[in-house]
Amino acid sequence: MLLGSTGEGVAKKAFPQAELKSYKGGGPLLIDAVMQGQADFGVNDSSAVVGQMANYPPNSLRIFPELLSKEPLAFAVRYDSQDLLEVLNLFFLNAGLDGRLEQNLNYWVNTLDWKKDH
Repeated sequence: MLLGSTGEGVAKKAFPQAELKSYKGGGPLLIDAVMQGQADFGVNDSSAVVGQMANYPPNSLRIFPELLSKEPLAFAVRYDSQDLLEVLNLFFLNAGLDGRLEQNLNYWVNTLDWKKDH
């Protein structure tokens, strides 16, 4: 798992008997550790892993079928940009209601479908 990430706490809770090691740096370090036999598994954000797996041989890694935790995606705006915050909140509310949010998350974040189009 990544040093200082929420994955550290999640891994400690999900795998209390495991010997855990945290890596400083980016997610590819976790995958490299697994690929090189330095770790049996890694814990990271699922969308990051999906994107990073594209750089490794097909079928060389697997993602657990269930999430160990579910955490919200977020965005930030300047404290003095309340109008922008309201517009963004309304956009995400409407996109969630009509299905666009889930469709876009599945396209851009949860799969590599976007790669074939770009």
